[in-house]
Amino acid sequence: MDVVSNADAKAIIMKPLGNNTFAKDLQTFYGFGFGGNLMTPIRFGIGLDYSILFSNVKYGRENYFGSIGSPTMHVFDAFLTHRENISEDFFVEEMLGYSYFALSTPYIYNSSNFFKTTGSGPLLGGKAIYNLDREGRQQAFGNLKFNMYFNTVYNEDPSIQNYYSRSFFLSFGLGYRYNF
Repeated sequence: MDVVSNADAKAIIMKPLGNNTFAKDLQTFYGFGFGGNLMTPIRFGIGLDYSILFSNVKYGRENYFGSIGSPTMHVFDAFLTHRENISEDFFVEEMLGYSYFALSTPYIYNSSNFFKTTGSGPLLGGKAIYNLDREGRQQAFGNLKFNMYFNTVYNEDPSIQNYYSRSFFLSFGLGYRYNF
């Protein structure tokens, strides 16, 4: 048996969690993503994903978020994966990896200029996959992923520094995968 590769596309909802600027000042992120995996015959593999997500600043929180508007987040994931066969048509994949986040947000009073920041952190997730055809080439999946986000913000007050420099994200996606 050979190494199997696949490509997928998905719709994503990502909710920021905790006491931080993403959870308190922004609404839920929505977007889409693309990815691919290489899976070995021993059911271990590697994967890469790219997602673009959109949000809005919560009403009344514009000044807390720095007078900046609706953010766009680009997420790049690299992960190791393991597949468990539940039945002939149903699989579960676990993921463990690392994410890089790039946030871009226009200033409210000058939308031609953008505030940009980056962060990164570990990810833990899984996918439930169902075969759509007999050959197993086409699959539908749902995935759940937990990300930690850390970036460098300097402030004399540690509570302010933590509020702006770390977050947690829980995301859910539905998608289509093609194996080749």
